[in-house]
Amino acid sequence: MDELARSWTHLPNLHPALVHFPIALLPAALFCDLGALLFRRHDWLARAATLLYVLAAAGGAAAVKAGELAADGLEEVAATLQPAIGRHSDYAHYAAWTLIAVAVLRLAAAWPRLRRLAVALRSLALAVAVAGLGLLAYAADLGGALVFVHGVAVARPQAPPAPAPPPPAEARSDPRQ
Repeated sequence: MDELARSWTHLPNLHPALVHFPIALLPAALFCDLGALLFRRHDWLARAATLLYVLAAAGGAAAVKAGELAADGLEEVAATLQPAIGRHSDYAHYAAWTLIAVAVLRLAAAWPRLRRLAVALRSLALAVAVAGLGLLAYAADLGGALVFVHGVAVARPQAPPAPAPPPPAEARSDPRQ
């Protein structure tokens, strides 16, 4: 997968690209869901929320898998950062599984055989989605700290070579120098 990322982009792996899908899609799903509650005549809002929850869950699962592959490919990570990487991974897994649960609840609510339970399932999904947003935000904060505070997986360009010292005075050909 890292080869695929390098063939399309300058990213070392796909994780930094994929993490933004659930971060963007989950709040959009929540807005549609809240809109569906406020404007019940607009059924498309509920359908849009369901689709966005499913896409957020798929994006979350893909981001977690890409993160696992990225973590396996890390080189020279300080032992003191391993707990922080583990905590980020744990909360990313919690968030992804929460999003999957929300998607399943929303799909179940849309299933014709469960129409009697649709309101209860959608209400439960909304509550779980709000919790999922908190988990996702915390996982994102932990990941951001790994990159921007600790520099994990950040390419460090080599310093340019030091300029050559000027030649000694006796080696200069022009006496005016």
